[in-house]
Amino acid sequence: MLLKDVLQQYVRDEGLEEKLLEARVLLLWDELFGLTVTRVTRKKYIIRRKLFVQLDSSIVRQQLFMMRNEIVEKLNQQAGAKVIDELILQ
Repeated sequence: MLLKDVLQQYVRDEGLEEKLLEARVLLLWDELFGLTVTRVTRKKYIIRRKLFVQLDSSIVRQQLFMMRNEIVEKLNQQAGAKVIDELILQ
């Protein structure tokens, strides 16, 4: 058995897999949306499969709001699992 397999089994056994995927989604936000959106993103967190994002720009918030379903799909796709069900922009 490889070290990778042992670590994956440990993560699953300890129930850490979901938290690691959530952390990945939060990192993907900055990676996927670039510097412009990152600069106006004040806070982001996940509660009960909902991604909450606080933004300083109402213009960016409105643009992202219109694309929220596509954003959820893209983040889940890049994370490799269905991590979030909904995006809530504040």
